[in-house]
Amino acid sequence: MSGKFEPLGVLNVPQGSYSSAAITITNPEMTFLDNSGVQHTIEGSATQTVTVTFSPALTIGASAGVLSVDVNIASSVAVDGAGNITGFNFSGTSFTFSNKVVAAENAQEDEDGELEDITGMVTSVSGSSFTLKAGQSGAQLTFTTDSTTEFNDGVTDVNSTLNQIVKVEGVTKSDGTLFAKEVEGIENENGAELEGLITKVTGSPATSLDVVAQDGIGSGMDDTKVGASFTADVSGAQYKVDAGNIDTSGLGGIPGAPNFPLDATSVKEGQRVEVESAGSVPAANGTITAEKVKLQQQALTGTVSNFTAGSNGAATFDLNLASDGSSYLTLLSGQILVHVFQQPGTDNKFGAISNSSQVRVRGLLFWTGTSFNMIARRITNP
Repeated sequence: MSGKFEPLGVLNVPQGSYSSAAITITNPEMTFLDNSGVQHTIEGSATQTVTVTFSPALTIGASAGVLSVDVNIASSVAVDGAGNITGFNFSGTSFTFSNKVVAAENAQEDEDGELEDITGMVTSVSGSSFTLKAGQSGAQLTFTTDSTTEFNDGVTDVNSTLNQIVKVEGVTKSDGTLFAKEVEGIENENGAELEGLITKVTGSPATSLDVVAQDGIGSGMDDTKVGASFTADVSGAQYKVDAGNIDTSGLGGIPGAPNFPLDATSVKEGQRVEVESAGSVPAANGTITAEKVKLQQQALTGTVSNFTAGSNGAATFDLNLASDGSSYLTLLSGQILVHVFQQPGTDNKFGAISNSSQVRVRGLLFWTGTSFNMIARRITNP
């Protein structure tokens, strides 16, 4: 997810001090672009268990907390002398564990309780709660609701979510339970959604998009299709922005020209989108008919220039992307610069930003017709 954690489950872990963890890896697969923009897939067939040693020890206390596991891709692949990726090389340094106590609900981020843009199929309903299977992670997540929960886009209450693909915005309660603040209907059980990067736009206005799938759920979607390419027929699609918890105050509306457009004339290679369809996901390289195309958050890394501070933590700056073929956005779009809007509500985990800072920015990416603009949700170290 690059810059965002994805929930995998709710567990009862005994209190105590832990010195290590064992992670079992089965049939790993990775799809990537080389520095010429050519897509490759590597697969590993053997099952491997690696031990991650904690130093200092990891402590689980009495209060509910969030245990995060971060995967370092660079230290998990084997590279030959020419720089070509040749396979996997998992070790204890491939994973980093951290834990935080669940924060106050109005101050949560994803590493201490926030649940942002969780998409899945609702598999069961009980009272005021529902359980969904999230994407291709297979996570079974149970959410509680109450009279403050907002239901929209085809779902009106808990019972109406059964067998529906939904998107949830929520928080973690102090007792560790998950609470849904907003539930948005996407498709019924006969439909599907897939998420991924646009690698090609055909037509102006666009009639089709080539998308490399990073995730998805619904009819016809399974984990063999993660990393596969699909063509989305968007000739009749609606374009929307999935703003999530991004602060868009003072920006004049999202989407909105001239700074933040999103329609068939402004969709661009390198953007990350969700394609929603009333039909099934086809076989790899097949065509899916899109009802909606929703802009999703994505992450970019680069060097800061033209930093201008605003008020209340806001700022703008240019993010200069790597020109050596390591930036996927440059490979796909040919652009080497993104203009970033840091908002008062942006989660700045980097600290003081100045020209020449190396940062990673996660947010919504818009194409104005001549350049990229990004509204930042989170800023971190690369």
